Amino acid sequence: MHTCTRGGCGREFDETANDAMACQYHPGKPVFHEGLKGWSCCKPRVHSFDEFMEIQGCQLGPHSHEPKHKEDPFKADLTKYADVLPASSPQADASGHGAPAAAASATVPKTEEPAPIDEDPEGVAVAPGTKCKRNGCTAVYESEEKSHQPDQCQFHPGAAVFHEGTKGWSCCAPRATDFDEFMQIKGCTRGRHLFVGTQQEASSLQQNKCRNDFYQTPDTVIVSVYAKKIDRNQSSISFTSDLMHLHLVYEGSKVYDDEIKLSAPIDPDASSFEFLSTKAEIKLVKKTSGPWSALESAAP
Repeated sequence: MHTCTRGGCGREFDETANDAMACQYHPGKPVFHEGLKGWSCCKPRVHSFDEFMEIQGCQLGPHSHEPKHKEDPFKADLTKYADVLPASSPQADASGHGAPAAAASATVPKTEEPAPIDEDPEGVAVAPGTKCKRNGCTAVYESEEKSHQPDQCQFHPGAAVFHEGTKGWSCCAPRATDFDEFMQIKGCTRGRHLFVGTQQEASSLQQNKCRNDFYQTPDTVIVSVYAKKIDRNQSSISFTSDLMHLHLVYEGSKVYDDEIKLSAPIDPDASSFEFLSTKAEIKLVKKTSGPWSALESAAP
């Protein structure tokens, strides 16, 4: 597995599944000016760092693991940040009260104590492909066994601190002058991944019904599910031979969950989907060529 180095991505990817639409990223550079944060390649500007990290990429393409500083290979040498977890306690607990990291040579501005660390409620449902919400972590949810175990997440419980040209986190000492280096400072605390958060945050999503339509060829059915600004990190679509499962998080606070029983069998491995700006477009490959009278089966 590689980690994507494109701006605004940072996800792990398998080269064999790296297609031309796999990565949604920013080709430009971060712009921090007069309290506003954004990217040079697109218009959105926000005030907080958390909002900045949520600005969706403005371009699609394949993931890349090429170093960003090709002209200066020493620029990307992050050995000074190789491990910021305390040497005497390799796994600080998720309460954020592990031993402090080694002091940096530069003076670190005094910051407030980090807020209490949020945790996923026990047994909460998480859609596969959902990205961990913790600062400094790029993991995505696979299953309860693989993704919800103690100490899997190495993250920063504090807030981003930008002070007199240096960048770091309020919870630990390392400071960088370059934004790309700052993004690669390893977390100083270990705990469980955070995919949903508290029940209050999870319930803030509004359940909605999305309109869909379809057209077909002798071998495929193309389905459009209309939803604007789909969150690619939290949304998922999966298939079995006769079912299509949809979990779409869109427009910030809306969610559409549905299970559609198809009117005829499909090849789930050959079927695919794509998230566009105003819809999800799904390609179902028919098991047997021929026309469908409807998308959904009439059988209960």
